[in-house]
Amino acid sequence: RRAPGKLGRMPTVIRTARPSDADPVADLIAQLGNSSEGTDGVGPRIAQMADTPSDTVLVAEVDGRVVGMVSLHVTPYFNRGTTRGRVTALVVDEAVRGQGIGRQLLAAVEDAARARGCVEAELTSAAHRLDAHRFYLNAGYKGHPHRFRKLL
Repeated sequence: RRAPGKLGRMPTVIRTARPSDADPVADLIAQLGNSSEGTDGVGPRIAQMADTPSDTVLVAEVDGRVVGMVSLHVTPYFNRGTTRGRVTALVVDEAVRGQGIGRQLLAAVEDAARARGCVEAELTSAAHRLDAHRFYLNAGYKGHPHRFRKLL
């Protein structure tokens, strides 16, 4: 018998998001703790950014259910003369975390970044997300503790 929330050994399919994924993707974004910020207009954003030269949105699907998502934005860096892939969101449904879905999403988005000419990947994670920090460090990311932001 499966534990509640566990998906067992069902295969995970990583695919490009579709506008019809808007509701489960919005639910995932809400799990990041941003309240409703970012969940409005998810369908149109998916339609605009799911698969372009500068952006991608991927979802993880298990047994027909979207259980994770990751998004990427490609940024050229003038001072280095290179292109960097920025993971702008990565979330796995809290009911199924710890089953390798996040690793699969991260690998897929890194492949998407390489395919778009990126030589480096970067991301940010809120200071209180210690489990996420361990996850990223274990995936080979290095910590850079200073980030500055200003609302315009």
